Amino acid sequence: MKVKYLFSALIFLTLSTLMSQEIKSSELLLPTSNITLSYHEAGTGDHTVVLIHGLGSNAKAYQKNIPALSEKARVVALDLPGFGNTTLGDFVPGMDNYAKVVSEFITLKKYSHVTLVGHSMGGQIALQLAASQQPEWLKNVVLLAPAGLEQFTQEDKNWFQAVVNDQLYLNLTDAQIQQNFDINFYGAKVPDDAQFMVNDRFKIKEDTEKYKTYVSTVVRSIHAMLAEPVYDKIADIKVPIQVIYGKNDMLIPNKMLHPQLSLDDLLEKLRTDYPKIKIQQLDEAGHFVLWDQSDAVNTCIIETIDDK
Repeated sequence: MKVKYLFSALIFLTLSTLMSQEIKSSELLLPTSNITLSYHEAGTGDHTVVLIHGLGSNAKAYQKNIPALSEKARVVALDLPGFGNTTLGDFVPGMDNYAKVVSEFITLKKYSHVTLVGHSMGGQIALQLAASQQPEWLKNVVLLAPAGLEQFTQEDKNWFQAVVNDQLYLNLTDAQIQQNFDINFYGAKVPDDAQFMVNDRFKIKEDTEKYKTYVSTVVRSIHAMLAEPVYDKIADIKVPIQVIYGKNDMLIPNKMLHPQLSLDDLLEKLRTDYPKIKIQQLDEAGHFVLWDQSDAVNTCIIETIDDK
């Protein structure tokens, strides 16, 4: 009997190993951008899913998505310059600059049939890339709680310029940093399995000079999102676009500048202006919809891959 159970366990372990895709961490020098880009890659196939993280985040934000997606396609999660294991160097944070880095990386890797997936700021970067470059390799765009759809007036931009600066972030206490992470997730609380994100931030904070560079990158990226709007450029994108938001997103729309604007209002305008875009809202999900409802998000992306 024990032999039978041992045999069954061995079969299970063997199948589990075969079904899981090894995630490899690598780096690639991008000569034009003068950046050595860090990335994680798993899976194989003609179709490639490129995952672009949001503001202040990195490739590890997609760790609940990579295993499932890599069963259907090659999956690549990037660390944008200034985040994760990709150093900033002389890179100037900006939506078009980030888009050019992503495009150069994909071109050098010679990926084809690419689905760009962008979360938050990564969504705006994906839109900028798709609209401005219209590369032949791009087949689909999937936006997860994307920035760039909410529009800001010059007065709004002036407010950001006056209020959002390096010192604001440098003065944040650990408790305030934790709170800022909390509101990204459903229930306004970081799940236990996502607490590593907060701990990683605390680790950066321990190195004063590294933290100053990190904070500067975040602030410059925020200002770039406002200075380089993409909403009106969506009309130039030729490939299918899918937008996914959590119904309980506490960050979009901006509650301070647009208190009367709801997410439903924002998406209704998007439907009116761009009726071909597929829009979905997921229950029990906040701004980090890719974590709160990872299975549902994975299903949506896989359906995009399968829809040839």
